[in-house]
Amino acid sequence: MSIGETVAAVSTPRGRGGVAVIRITGDGAAAVADRAFRPAGGGLLSERPPRTAVFGSVVREDGEVVDRAVAALFRGPRSFTGEDTAEISCHGGVAVTAAALEAVFAAGASPAGPGEFTRRAFINGKISLSEAEAVGLLIDADTEDRMKLAVNSAGGALRRKIEAVGDGLSDAVSELCAIIDFPDELISEDGGTDADGRIVTAVAKAAEDTEKLLSTYRRGAAVTDGVRTAILGSPNVGKSSLFNALTGGDDAIVTDIPGTTRDVLRRTVPFGGVTLLLSDTAGLRETDETVERIGVERAKKEAEDAEMIFFVVDGSRPLSEGEKEEISSLPPATRFAAVNKRDLPRGLSAEDETFLKEAFDAVAGISASNGDTEELADAVRDAFDSDRVDLSRDPVIWDARQRADLTAAAALLREAERTLRAGGPPDAACALCEEAAARLRMTDGRGIGEEIVDRIFSRFCVGK
Repeated sequence: MSIGETVAAVSTPRGRGGVAVIRITGDGAAAVADRAFRPAGGGLLSERPPRTAVFGSVVREDGEVVDRAVAALFRGPRSFTGEDTAEISCHGGVAVTAAALEAVFAAGASPAGPGEFTRRAFINGKISLSEAEAVGLLIDADTEDRMKLAVNSAGGALRRKIEAVGDGLSDAVSELCAIIDFPDELISEDGGTDADGRIVTAVAKAAEDTEKLLSTYRRGAAVTDGVRTAILGSPNVGKSSLFNALTGGDDAIVTDIPGTTRDVLRRTVPFGGVTLLLSDTAGLRETDETVERIGVERAKKEAEDAEMIFFVVDGSRPLSEGEKEEISSLPPATRFAAVNKRDLPRGLSAEDETFLKEAFDAVAGISASNGDTEELADAVRDAFDSDRVDLSRDPVIWDARQRADLTAAAALLREAERTLRAGGPPDAACALCEEAAARLRMTDGRGIGEEIVDRIFSRFCVGK
């Protein structure tokens, strides 16, 4: 889809609703709107002041009225996409929305592709790539943490941080270029310059800031992508009760009968400052019962695929040998022991307590039936630095592409710093810094190829 071509799509969810918004953007947006929309007072929409809501009718080519609607024209570059953009708000019924969109197509617009409006906003310099990706994240946000991260990034927090690091690095590159171009004037008899200290400090600061931004990735990805988390344990220790406590529902059946859970239950829930892709599994034990045995096999498969494990034990009794064997055979993951029934007298032996501390990243007391999971939430917060990163204010990265570019930039900056401290050639340090600056710019979309841009926006839905 070429920039400037006039495209249109429904920007509100499909289905019944009070209002549906049809967005039109491109060089011919005003002309298309004038053909598809008639103001109630006569004349054309393009003759009205920009950014003014105008009441009128959506009409077909033959003049038949499709619906009464409100339209507004936003002249570029003062629009979301940076191009002339018209928005028509009609009634949100399925048939009437389809008819209104067809009228817009008949008036000269082409169907917009996935993410086309946000893509044009990025290409036209209205938003950075991180802000564009955050728009998609905001629309899809289904937890408060996802919403906070998206609002913050869409507002430019990540862009401003990357720009600040790049600006500081540019100063260092400028001084290095001056040393390379005018060595006789700037380099003293002992081989040094007055700028040496400033340059090393600037490069080290850029490296430190880049590494600090990199450190937010684990939390950012845990919020946006979620953490595959399996609840494991022996039968009747409270796994399903914990699942219900975390999800706030009663989807998992809780009984005193061992082996109640046979299949894997899955839910997405916010917990401990991250998003859990949570699964409740069958109790781990040897069994000859066919269905339960399949459930146990599925539980072990969940454990193998999990990034994080909540292993539930009954804290009112000692650990069994079977539990110790299961714990010892757990696959690599971030692992927490959830010691249930903390409201009852502790039955674990001192040996059991030591075993759990050595086998898990943290041991947390819970009372699943009472909904007491705060210690477990604190353990998750500590593991993902949830309290250190403020999603509403701090710049945060969440995408593997961002992480790769920043990782490369940080490595280049540290190499440049080592070169400078060792008294190496300034042109070598300068080349490293310039390459690092390029990777920083790529983090936010500047200088990346069109193929990568297209791939990013292809993940968006039509209408974004």
